[in-house]
Amino acid sequence: MSDGLQAGAVAPANEEAVRAWDTVLYERWKQNRKVFVGALTEVTEDLFDRFPPPPGGRCIDIGCGFGETTQRLAELVGADGFALGTDSSPRFIEDARLEAAESGVAPENIGFEVADAQTAEWGPEYDYAFSRMGTQFFAAPVPAMRAIRGALKPGGGLRKICWRRKGESQFWAETEGVVERFLTRPAEYDADTCGPGPFSLGNPETLEGILTAAGFEEIELHSRDFDYFMGGDMEEAVDSLLAIGPGAELIRLNGEHGESRREEIAEALREHYRQWQQPDGSIVGRAAVWIVGATNPA
Repeated sequence: MSDGLQAGAVAPANEEAVRAWDTVLYERWKQNRKVFVGALTEVTEDLFDRFPPPPGGRCIDIGCGFGETTQRLAELVGADGFALGTDSSPRFIEDARLEAAESGVAPENIGFEVADAQTAEWGPEYDYAFSRMGTQFFAAPVPAMRAIRGALKPGGGLRKICWRRKGESQFWAETEGVVERFLTRPAEYDADTCGPGPFSLGNPETLEGILTAAGFEEIELHSRDFDYFMGGDMEEAVDSLLAIGPGAELIRLNGEHGESRREEIAEALREHYRQWQQPDGSIVGRAAVWIVGATNPA
């Protein structure tokens, strides 16, 4: 088992994305964690209901972030099982290790590893590979998915969640539309981006093609639409929308000019989403994901 170890180097083509996730995006995700994690809890449990990990099984969690899903996998497989959380960001892994220890998860049931799946060389030790929004950012997705398949025993299953097309998630598309009233994407910029981006697997033909090319079989794509919790009140929602996502990235890429328009954009978002506010003050939008199943052939 691994705990806090580095498994291989970062692929050169992924260095910018890893740098972004280990710096500014790490900070913004941590600050808005309640929203980002809470919004996906229901759909994550839907996946585990549809594709439960085997009792006593060994699981690998790709792009585990703070390790909430790794802890959940360790709980689901039970005391005789094991869950390894992997992420390319050392800061996420450091926090994940600390939180698992503070939560009292037995060390023999959980571990964490800094790893870029595009360069990792895992052996076929795992029954179940999982990812929640962790496989969209690879510059070369086929080698990454092939490495994940290499971590699975023959007959082992890949189970993951990824965004569908941006336009199918109303809150992402409309937020970007509001920001585009004020800013355009600059031809040149200094900010790091997160690689191909969160919607790179939104096209079902692209998604299935990558998995097929990586050697997976029995591929299932289940379309899931759900209510997305954007924030407990308007300020929390606007803060999260301007932290991570296509609108937030547009501000970041515009540097000082983007920051100078931030408050105008925030006010426009407040006005736009006022009609989405619930009786309890929360803001709820609509989101669209794929719940994916695939098998490493025996």
